[in-house]
Amino acid sequence: MLHHTYFAGTAALGIFLISLGVTIALTLRIRRLHAEKDRAVALAQEQQEQQEQLARDVHDLVGHWLWLASIKSELAYRHAEGDARLRRDLSEISQAVQHAAHAVRNVSKVYQQLSLQGETTRAEALLSSFGAYCSVRMDVTDLPDDVSATLGTVVRETLTNMLRHSKVTRCAIELTGHGGRLRLTVANDGASRREPTSTGSGLGNLGHRVGKLGGTVRVTADGDGWFILIAELPLNFSE
Repeated sequence: MLHHTYFAGTAALGIFLISLGVTIALTLRIRRLHAEKDRAVALAQEQQEQQEQLARDVHDLVGHWLWLASIKSELAYRHAEGDARLRRDLSEISQAVQHAAHAVRNVSKVYQQLSLQGETTRAEALLSSFGAYCSVRMDVTDLPDDVSATLGTVVRETLTNMLRHSKVTRCAIELTGHGGRLRLTVANDGASRREPTSTGSGLGNLGHRVGKLGGTVRVTADGDGWFILIAELPLNFSE
């Protein structure tokens, strides 16, 4: 009887010690998770502060020159009486400079407000003003904010490249989804041989942005003057 009681007490003590060990391990794990969360929050705050500082630096460095360009274009507009086409071009230049100045003043806010829908609408309007046709097809909607902002950046940068390097008359923007992954395709005709097909600074930046969400960017150019950019990323990404 005594032996049985001793064995039961030893077993109970063993179970207690095991439970205590598990509890301690879980407590330490929870503390580590809280510490990691606190570090992540601190890092996010630091990155936000750096972005705000960058916005201020960009405004200080570039704002003055944009203001000067706006004044000069306005003066040129006034002196171009009798040349309707030149006045129209100068007016568009002045408006572009003013938009750029506004974007510089709000650079961090502008990025937060970027969306795929907004940038595709902007692309349609801008290409139409150049006499080009842009078709848009979106099979996926209600994107997470970070995904929408990143894909919006892709459209904006690609639009800049095509207007800079191509004699574009047709453009197609398409977003599809399959198997938990998204594919954004931006294609345009009229590509010149100088159109970038490797990761230059602009395309490299896009690759970096998309890569943060677990995605990739690739570009191709066929022999018929079509330039195609494809960005793929998971719909739900967690590191």
